[in-house]
Amino acid sequence: MVAYTSFDSFLLFGDSITQFSFDINDRGWGAQLANAFQRRLDIINRGFSGYTSEQALHLLPQILPLTTTPTNSKIQFLTLFFGANDACLPPSSQHTPLQRYEQNLRSLIDMVHSPTSPIYSPHTRIILICPPPVNEEPWAKECEHRGMDMNRDWEVSKRYAERCLSVGREYSERNRQKEEGLCQVDVIDTWGVMMDKVESGERTLSEFLKDGLHLAAAGNDVIFEEIMKILRYKYPSWDPAKMLMHGPWWRQLDLDHPETDLLICSNKPSAPGPAV
Repeated sequence: MVAYTSFDSFLLFGDSITQFSFDINDRGWGAQLANAFQRRLDIINRGFSGYTSEQALHLLPQILPLTTTPTNSKIQFLTLFFGANDACLPPSSQHTPLQRYEQNLRSLIDMVHSPTSPIYSPHTRIILICPPPVNEEPWAKECEHRGMDMNRDWEVSKRYAERCLSVGREYSERNRQKEEGLCQVDVIDTWGVMMDKVESGERTLSEFLKDGLHLAAAGNDVIFEEIMKILRYKYPSWDPAKMLMHGPWWRQLDLDHPETDLLICSNKPSAPGPAV
């Protein structure tokens, strides 16, 4: 009997900015990760457009085990990317009070890293991603086009990004005391990175956000590049440029007994060969 072969995974969990991250027309950050990790890690998109951290609390317990149970593969990395919808202004049904949003972020992290959690996964490294800025003028036009009231404010959204950054930094500092490789949390300051480039004149907010809220190609590049920085400098063995691919190079296959060669190597990374 041949065992089912599976790769470990990199799970992307968030709202529409995650759901749309596989859009190749805007150089989606998830698509860029999938390209970088081909034959190394499976990139799994679990983005839910319109969802907030409130819904995330109920979804994560369903998502995390389902990606590990069938084959015992591990989720090596998990992105948590919520806040853009939580920051909606009341009376929007998406609005989550700031304190509640912080509490939800903590609960999501603890679901994965608390030993008392039923979905405890200490080997899963979490990357918390702060929501991006809001470009009010184009988003107001988008709301008008959709027949909605303007539901976001730059200053309010900034407070949610700052709270997310604060939570991420707190957990990151706390986890420095733990054994290396266990219960690690990192945070990407999306707002800060983008606004630094805007204020320096390097970019405009419209280059980062195609409708005032969702990421354009340059915005997707920011998320991808920031994730890659974390991998290169904090987890260098997980830098895809240094990882071995699964399966032998095709010229190294035993053509007389391919079934044996592939069975032995199916779950064992091997040295990459030329692409052709």
